[in-house]
Amino acid sequence: CRIIAVVVLISLVVVTLLQSLQTTPSIHDIPLSLRGHKLGGSARHNSARLNRIKKVTALFGEPNYLYEAAIATHERHNALHGHQMQILRQRIHASFLAKPAYLMSVLVEELNKPWEERMQWLAWVDPDTLVLNQQVPMDIFLPPPEEEINLIATHDDDGYFNGGVFFLRVDTWSLEFLIQVLAVPLTDRKHHVSLNKDHAALEQIMESQRFRNRVTYQPRVWYNAFDANKTYEGETGDLMVHLLDLGGDKWARMDKYLGNVTSKINPYEVPLDQTQYEKQVASFWKRMKDESQ
Repeated sequence: CRIIAVVVLISLVVVTLLQSLQTTPSIHDIPLSLRGHKLGGSARHNSARLNRIKKVTALFGEPNYLYEAAIATHERHNALHGHQMQILRQRIHASFLAKPAYLMSVLVEELNKPWEERMQWLAWVDPDTLVLNQQVPMDIFLPPPEEEINLIATHDDDGYFNGGVFFLRVDTWSLEFLIQVLAVPLTDRKHHVSLNKDHAALEQIMESQRFRNRVTYQPRVWYNAFDANKTYEGETGDLMVHLLDLGGDKWARMDKYLGNVTSKINPYEVPLDQTQYEKQVASFWKRMKDESQ
């Protein structure tokens, strides 16, 4: 009975939120001539207003200067490229629910704004990610206007969704998606056995028949490259590093990266046009378009 009541309550929330937002346009309501997303050069910068990005993360608990320094690399990156950032500083739930719950609160906040003021994409970034190459903007990874993609993510080494960095479009599809994610632990009795419960809940709904056709996975090294066995899996000029599951080495590795990126000569920083990003990302979206035809 408790589960049925929760499902009914969530359904009512969905209906209420969708009714309150039904008059606000999504990106797909905007004429193609106004929402063009072109890669490279000035065309990409001219379209930046239509690809407004807000990074979202969470950092609470005991103070940690390394996490704060990692977030500072994002803040410098945001200032350079016009991205915004919102940080959860207080624990809002004792379980894994903080990430999807906070994402949903930020999403609803954005949807409540007029289209010309709202963000168009949210980019979740874990606090153990840090920006290596400040010259690469986040919007370069976003889909062309004709692609009906709402969620862009990466896989871990085992082929599963990794929630360290992912993009979520600001529209009502994403709202419905997150509501379903938050319902997983209440409707799926097997879910409690997962170690990474937030990742498992997100992936379960991402792969469901209702949502999977608007989800795509990009190469992890583009913006979610791991540091494994004291080795960065990306290349010089790649955007970010994600320092996860390093045990006692994590803090030393994090400190080393931070020392490099804050030095006068950052060994990872390369101008965008000297990286492979523009070519590779354009090829990725072209391949997706060709496969859908």
